[in-house]
Amino acid sequence: MARPVKDLEPGSVYITISIPRSLAPSASMPTTTPTPTPIYGRNPNDSREVDIATYETHCAQDLAQEEFNWGLYFHRAERDGIWYNLRRQEEDIRHRLCPTLFSLHRHHVTASPRLQCQVVGLIGVLRVPRILCDELTWYLDWLARESYGTATRTFIWVTSMYLRTWHHIVRMLNNPNLAYGSQFDVNLFLREALNFSYENAEYAVGGQLPRPIIKSAYGTVLEIPGQHVLKQSLVLAQQHALAQPKPVSGSSS
Repeated sequence: MARPVKDLEPGSVYITISIPRSLAPSASMPTTTPTPTPIYGRNPNDSREVDIATYETHCAQDLAQEEFNWGLYFHRAERDGIWYNLRRQEEDIRHRLCPTLFSLHRHHVTASPRLQCQVVGLIGVLRVPRILCDELTWYLDWLARESYGTATRTFIWVTSMYLRTWHHIVRMLNNPNLAYGSQFDVNLFLREALNFSYENAEYAVGGQLPRPIIKSAYGTVLEIPGQHVLKQSLVLAQQHALAQPKPVSGSSS
């Protein structure tokens, strides 16, 4: 089961869940003002009937809009994190300037996302030894640039980012004992995430800080003994990466 945690942990990857900026509390909008939104007052049990295929395709076909914005936050150390988010492009901009549905935004942050007014909460999905933080930063930067152009829903994008990152780390360490990713069930994870989101959305709309954190029941902690072996694996993986063709740069800000 998912469980609440008190603080962000170094070397951890979190999925961030936010309400649309138009609904986020601000100084110009009193928190007592009623806000019409499909999130407000939602019954957490509604997530039991979620169909992952419908959840993705309805937005891709413009039949529905995402009720939450999903992002990925990598907490490297205290006051040191990288936050990846997608923002939906306006239709005229997509046709004239950029063919992608979303634009990619990468931010180096020194303040916790828990203190952002639009954030509903964070879900911890992956933790790696600190020695891997530089490697993971490089990989997440590359993966975000390569994957955002085909994204049709931010939930699917961040889930794919997590799973591909997990598999990258496992392959790099060449440790078959860590082979857990095949047990991941995206439907169960979506239900877990939506339950958490529906329970806390009203507090987010009301401006309550800081936002909560939970550790996902479907997350992974890689606690690997033997620093000498780990360093050797990391060096070999980096040498292999340097020998590969350089990725094509994407747009980010």
